[in-house]
Amino acid sequence: MTNQEGNMNPKLLGIPTQLFTKPLTQPLRTATRFQLVHESRPTIAKQLRDHELAAALLSPLDYARDSSDYRIVPNVAVVSHDGNGSIIVRFREGVKNISTVAVDPSFASEIILTKIILSEQFDIEPGILPMIASLDVMLQKADAALLVGDVAFRHREDSEDIIDIIEEWNEMTGLAYVHALWCGRGGDLAMEDIQRIQDAGTKGVAGISDIAMEFSKDVRDAVQQYLESFSYTMRDEAKEGLARFMKYLYCHGITPDVSELNFYSTEEANDNLLSGISSN
Repeated sequence: MTNQEGNMNPKLLGIPTQLFTKPLTQPLRTATRFQLVHESRPTIAKQLRDHELAAALLSPLDYARDSSDYRIVPNVAVVSHDGNGSIIVRFREGVKNISTVAVDPSFASEIILTKIILSEQFDIEPGILPMIASLDVMLQKADAALLVGDVAFRHREDSEDIIDIIEEWNEMTGLAYVHALWCGRGGDLAMEDIQRIQDAGTKGVAGISDIAMEFSKDVRDAVQQYLESFSYTMRDEAKEGLARFMKYLYCHGITPDVSELNFYSTEEANDNLLSGISSN
């Protein structure tokens, strides 16, 4: 049985649960050609690797690990051009030197980014303590805690004792930072799929105020300001920032070589679209 758009089955798209992805994913909830799979980042990365998904919003690190197998949907991503509190290192009160940082292990890309920033910008290489715990517990166990996405947003005004990792990245490179990008294999997305994903980003940005309305009145303005602090298009500065991060991953021994940025092309998507049409 076909759905309303003529597909036998909807294509599965992996969606992380972070708030900052909503402008890219919200409009896709009503697209009958797709079914959204909401999971943690590690689960989504594994599902895409195992061919269980047609595409997924991956972290830069998850893309780099399998870059030879993947294509990037062009012109759409979650991007920060300035420090916005989305990735922060919060210190325990009174700490002078950071020797340990508590981290949520599900944010591997942000952990690596933070290690790069602390090494390059502050000449420190603290021990990493993986744990899934509250901020209070993290700061009992370590000198500092890495807070990412929704958790960072909730604690954005708790203290002045922080390092804004994106702000440091901007200062170090002069480039934007890409938090998440749509990835799939060459044969898994047709041209129309790519267009729908790109259009969803445009619609989602225009509907940020509607996304904010889903939250309680006391945080709506903060949610809207937070989402508006991101860009959702991958222009040249974002591509350059992503390429620079690939180089840092190699230089810091995370990947065996510098991962190339492989984008879907119109020709490749058209070939896939036509492959399903019988010549008879």
